[in-house]
Amino acid sequence: MELALMVGLMTKHVIADYFLQYGWMIKDKGTYGAKGGLAHAGLHGVQTFAVLALFNTPLFFSLVLGALDAVLHYHIDYIKSNVWKNKGYTAVDQMYWVTHGVDQFAHFLTYVGIILCLTL
Repeated sequence: MELALMVGLMTKHVIADYFLQYGWMIKDKGTYGAKGGLAHAGLHGVQTFAVLALFNTPLFFSLVLGALDAVLHYHIDYIKSNVWKNKGYTAVDQMYWVTHGVDQFAHFLTYVGIILCLTL
């Protein structure tokens, strides 16, 4: 079950981070409290809730872990966006991609943490 749940969370991540993330969300992620970053992170939280519900996770845990994912996702993206902004990194810089990779790794560690919370 843990492997299937991880695949579900990774799938929702790709959908929310690549298919459903729009320019107005991206431009706001470096400004704390701006609506684009909040909407993007909120989408992650809602989708995490949905994935957990599909796996018959109790409602309370689905809500709490979905909210936790949203909060963590927001702050991970905020930090990455500000590193890019403060350092002036663009897609042609190696450190842009290194930072992006660390960002994605942090998100996937969030999913490992969610699964650990459900299995301990």
